[in-house]
Amino acid sequence: MKLKKYALLALLVCSAPAMAQMQRARTYEFYMSPIFTDSKSQSFEGGTSARTDQGYGFGVGFGYNFSQNLNAAVELAWSEVYYRTTLQPANGNLAPAINSSGVIDTGTLRFAGTWNILSTPLTPFVTAGGGWTHVYTDIPIGPPQNSCWYYPWWGPVCTTYVPTQNTTKFSYNYGAGVRWDIGPWLVRGLVNEQKADSGGANGSTTWTQWRLDFGMKWR
Repeated sequence: MKLKKYALLALLVCSAPAMAQMQRARTYEFYMSPIFTDSKSQSFEGGTSARTDQGYGFGVGFGYNFSQNLNAAVELAWSEVYYRTTLQPANGNLAPAINSSGVIDTGTLRFAGTWNILSTPLTPFVTAGGGWTHVYTDIPIGPPQNSCWYYPWWGPVCTTYVPTQNTTKFSYNYGAGVRWDIGPWLVRGLVNEQKADSGGANGSTTWTQWRLDFGMKWR
């Protein structure tokens, strides 16, 4: 009787990797991710400089595993970073440099492809994708403006606001990490390089982001 128990236990242990492999191929998956963005210092045209502190964000993703190795997904990610800048005067402007600070909020919609290098539950992987990133900043682009609106129940309400810079740009990413499938659950850790066209003389801006995905799979 004990021999049968030991044989059954050995069979379950040996078959566990195969069962986990079967669960990944041809399955859908959903995951959520805390996102951490590295701090960064940059120099710009005219001597202007900026530094961003470490940023924080959150993401969600929905994907499909075509096989043990190939995965395609659509992802939504939001991130916020605090920045400080030193603005240098342009030619002909005799005013001193100006220090300013604010918050940059970004929202990204991307389509990503991932290749799991191994067919086992624990595997390294590489990933890449592209999409659009909306950038909202506290950088003013005009003087304060007054506006009045007719609100239901309250009637006319007048407010003052300062128009700020915001834009939507094409962005792309590439990264690498490790994935672990635990039954119907999945955990992924990765480092991701996010690039977006920032315009001006610098062309594009690259952000290094660290991500930890927690999710589940189903057929």
